[in-house]
Order: sequence, then structure tokens, then C-alpha cells
Amino acid sequence: MIQEILQREKFAKENGLQLSGHVLGVVKRALTGKEEIVIDQVNVISDDLKINMRNTMNTNVDFALDNLQATQVAQAALSASLNAKDGLFLFDNSGGETIDDGLAFMASAVHPTDPAGAAPYYRQWQGVYQNLTGVTELSTEVHIGHSYTHGTGIEPFGSSSFGLYAEAVYATVTLLNNDIITINWKITVG
Repeated sequence: MIQEILQREKFAKENGLQLSGHVLGVVKRALTGKEEIVIDQVNVISDDLKINMRNTMNTNVDFALDNLQATQVAQAALSASLNAKDGLFLFDNSGGETIDDGLAFMASAVHPTDPAGAAPYYRQWQGVYQNLTGVTELSTEVHIGHSYTHGTGIEPFGSSSFGLYAEAVYATVTLLNNDIITINWKITVG
């Protein structure tokens, strides 16, 4: 059985049939107006996203992310009004995981599949967050998730939850007051 699974994985990889993700993060500095690339990496795609993409291939939903959060919502404003929302979520785990890890829902948008209709096929999500807190914030990871449920505290601790589809962990990004971070997350099939 294990040998059969390994053969399937080898076949998928050799024939470009696996899902792969690429995350590019750019910060526009408020003080200088300069833009800098702070994240540029391949990331792991959760089995949950693979399963939901498979299940929604012939339905009118956006790869199981059909309830995107359209505006940014910072930690202090997270509430039950966000329940069932999908999208990109910024985290700060730089001091070890705590109840305050969740920074914000990013203002999220989905870009269509390859307009040329040529392989490889992809879908791209974009999230934007501007630090309007008046203090320096740190970010160490971003998640694509679904079905936010608000409770006491922020996922991964407390009773709030956010179903994980994919995550990218990176070196600490410092966001000064009014800095804007834009995350472009491209998931490719084949």
C-alpha cells in the first residue's frame, strides 16, 4: 500500500499534477514610499484545500473560498460579524504562540484563473493590510483559511477558529505605523 502511494506521488510530480503555492509579500513603507519584497517563497498546501478544490471543480464556488472578507479587520475589531468569512489572515508568532497572535483579516480579493487559458492553471488571492494602530506590529506568517468563527481569543488559541487551507511562515516582517503589506498568493495546478 505504501509503495502504491509513493508511486502515485512520483507520477503526479513527474507529470506536474500537484498543487503548488507561491507567496509574494511586498511592504510599502509609509515614511519613504519605497516598496520592498519581504516574502518570496513556495508554501505547503493543506490537504483540506486539495479536497475542497477537487469537490468544487464542477460547482459555482471559488475553490471553497466563496465568502471572502472584502475589507481589512484588525484584531481589536474582530467579532462575530466575521463568522463564516474566508480569506487571508496575518499572524505574529514571533514571541511564541499566544492568544494575541492574530493581527488581522486582510482585505482579500480573488484574481481569475490564467486569462490565456493555458496550462499551468492557477488561482491567485491577494490580501492587503495597513497598520493603522499607531504602534509597530510584527508579522511572521499568513494563512489562507475559511469559516472564521469568533469566540474568546484568536486562533490558534481560545475559542475562535479559522479553517486552514494553506500557510506561509517567514522571517519577521516589521510594520511601522501606516505601512502597507500586500500578499499575493498564487496556487498552481500542473
